[in-house]
Amino acid sequence: MPQSSERISRDAGDFWSRSDKSDRIKDFSHWLGEGRWSDEQRWTRVGQMNLERFEKLCLFANTTRPIRSMIEWGPGGGANAVQFCSEVETFIGVDISEANLAESQRQLESLGFDGFQAISIEAEKPEQVLEHVDSTIDFFLSTSVYQHFPSKDYGVRVTKLAYQLLSDQGVALIQIRYDDGSEKFKPKLRDYHQNAITFTSYHLDEFWDIAMSIGFKPLCITLGSSCYAYFFLKKQKIDSEFCTNNL
Repeated sequence: MPQSSERISRDAGDFWSRSDKSDRIKDFSHWLGEGRWSDEQRWTRVGQMNLERFEKLCLFANTTRPIRSMIEWGPGGGANAVQFCSEVETFIGVDISEANLAESQRQLESLGFDGFQAISIEAEKPEQVLEHVDSTIDFFLSTSVYQHFPSKDYGVRVTKLAYQLLSDQGVALIQIRYDDGSEKFKPKLRDYHQNAITFTSYHLDEFWDIAMSIGFKPLCITLGSSCYAYFFLKKQKIDSEFCTNNL
């Protein structure tokens, strides 16, 4: 029987809050020196590949670089942050794990970057981010995160927040896990602690339609291993009638 969304969100918050104590969760969160990421080259490559995707996104969207500001939803141990910090003046990290935010900040400070803003939110309340961001941002990034969300609807809420936070010409790179019909990667409805790594997935056309209904223009999708799909999105202005009919 499915569990309530409130229960699953609380369980997600409990699971990821242990990243300061659990080596396993540090590995899941991409902390340098932990688990798979004891190989620094492998850790570095994660951020480099996403920076390359961002460069392609800017080409597709005719976005001028460098950009002023960005927000990463779920920065984990900072693998993306250390690659993107040279692109921006302000890097905002949003996470339900304060330990992850502290580790991201530590990594950035080691590079001399002082433009990091950490935003800690309650797992059940992603909209809290709006209380902490004073101006629009140019780029929204979220990778290796949506598959851990407590539900599909939660991912819709975060994607709506991305749209709200972006400037009129803003762009987004969002990676989801797509549902390939297998038992392993189908969306889960209970037992978050047991299923955290593969909890949420979408059909490709489903997430494309979600992004469009919110107001994004999908520019491209690229597929990776483990049923990863990267959506290259550009914000487009939508009129009030469209918003009413589609949100």
